[in-house]
Amino acid sequence: MSSPLISVGIPFYNSQGVLLNSIKSIFAQTFQDWELILVDDGSTDKSLDIAYSINDPRIRVLPSDGKNRRLAFRLNQIAQASRGTYLARMDADDLCHPERFAKQLDFFKAHPEVDIVGSSSCILDARGRPSKKLIVAKTHEDIFENKFKKGVSVVHPSLMAKTEWWRRWPYDTNKLRTQDYELWLRSCEDNIFANITAILYFTNEFLSFAIRKYIYSKFLTAKIIWKYASQEVNRFQAAYFTGKQYFDIAGYLWVRGLGMHSKLISRRYRSLSSQEYSDLSATLDVIKNTKVPIFF
Repeated sequence: MSSPLISVGIPFYNSQGVLLNSIKSIFAQTFQDWELILVDDGSTDKSLDIAYSINDPRIRVLPSDGKNRRLAFRLNQIAQASRGTYLARMDADDLCHPERFAKQLDFFKAHPEVDIVGSSSCILDARGRPSKKLIVAKTHEDIFENKFKKGVSVVHPSLMAKTEWWRRWPYDTNKLRTQDYELWLRSCEDNIFANITAILYFTNEFLSFAIRKYIYSKFLTAKIIWKYASQEVNRFQAAYFTGKQYFDIAGYLWVRGLGMHSKLISRRYRSLSSQEYSDLSATLDVIKNTKVPIFF
């Protein structure tokens, strides 16, 4: 099999209810020179059966070891297995806009100095319909402007870079739930990040939010901020940025106790215009009606 221009990597864990729609969004792409690498992370449902059911030579299901090794390990595994010049990230419960690959490739052609590019995203509600939008910063400087205080302005699974980039900058498998943030801080001084501000990705962020995971991530993020901020700013500032993570936890627990946590979650998202809602709804319908060849 000849090497495709793009490899798409989807690690999955107990994703039987959403995985097929994610795969449909790859088949719905206007750019079709791709391979899709599916990696099981020890699922106990029928996710792996769904992966093996797709009848297309561009689908590669890596042999499952039956273990739950977590996201960072699987992403590094995908990078090593990739045959494409470029490697695009994606989560098993999300969807790609049909123009995603074409527009990201066009961006790389127009901006050869850029190493990695993402996009803005649409947040889906519990019914899988457009709810909000997350508009990311465009330039490297703006993406990292508040990297210690507000985080890095990227949608992690929307990113695409050359495969060799992902291999040169692997995720730290010891950084559970914060592997992406740690990688951005570790790599930002030696690489150029960029975003396409158009919405090219759909996320189920509201459905995946859990208070336990939120608190755990904040504690781990505080450790990462202390490590990297201590190298760039004075210790007083580093302590401030680190302490803010703990204040965020306390603030969220207080707001949650008042029954207003859903408003807090949605604070960083913007409302969709009626035209955006209509256009994105039509796009979702196209994705969900896309045919995927299945073994019978």
